[in-house]
Amino acid sequence: AIVAVKAYATAGAVTSLRAIPQCARATLLTVQNGLGNEEILADAFGVEQVVAGALTVAVDRIGAASISASEKGGLSLAPLGTSPHNWLMAAFGASGMAVSAVGDWRALKWSKLLINILGNGVCAALDWLPEQVYADRDAFAIERRCLLEAIAVMRRLKVQPVNLIDYPSAVLTSAAGVLPASVLRVALAKRVVTGRGGKLPSLLMDLRAHRSQSEVDALNGGVAAQAAKAGIEAPANAAVARIVSGIANGTLRWEEYRGHPERLFSG
Repeated sequence: AIVAVKAYATAGAVTSLRAIPQCARATLLTVQNGLGNEEILADAFGVEQVVAGALTVAVDRIGAASISASEKGGLSLAPLGTSPHNWLMAAFGASGMAVSAVGDWRALKWSKLLINILGNGVCAALDWLPEQVYADRDAFAIERRCLLEAIAVMRRLKVQPVNLIDYPSAVLTSAAGVLPASVLRVALAKRVVTGRGGKLPSLLMDLRAHRSQSEVDALNGGVAAQAAKAGIEAPANAAVARIVSGIANGTLRWEEYRGHPERLFSG
């Protein structure tokens, strides 16, 4: 079974999967974004049944039952347990998709997280497109702070970044730590803007669609939560998660933050 629901719907997916007898011993491949999904599935079905996946193919919905997929990217896989998963790689590879194996599932998910938080949460809070965020020095400062906090948590947890298919997260981690902010902003801008294939950031789409829930708690919020567990802080990520969640659930007014990067985080 492939689990591809939004992170906030994972618990509900567990209930649905448990109602299907064939899933009792089936391999569960999660291609979800954010942190915490694998743990929920493993608690429910056991680590041997869960395989973590990182999908780096940009997909855009073009109709009620139609999608458009980029030719770039692919699927990286890492099992939580020791059960063989080479058959999964063969199955997806036979479809023409680029496939790779990663030895550490935590490295896989955190490396994908670094991609997912770029041009996403800050965009949603400001109601800006990625190119607007990267053109604004203050907005990019928050974006960069979120990235550096995530990298700091990875180091604290001893999670090594890995390069995913067409997305060099390990290179990104190294560059973010040594490049001046002005250089990093230019280096990231083209990659972040073009890497989405013209699709709006997912968190921004959720807010513009007036959805009351979003995945920010598993993205920026996930970074902040893991930082707290590790005994450090991730205040920029915590602020972005709080603001985007508040806008989604109606406890904060979007007008207060729309186009005002100086109001997002002052740390």
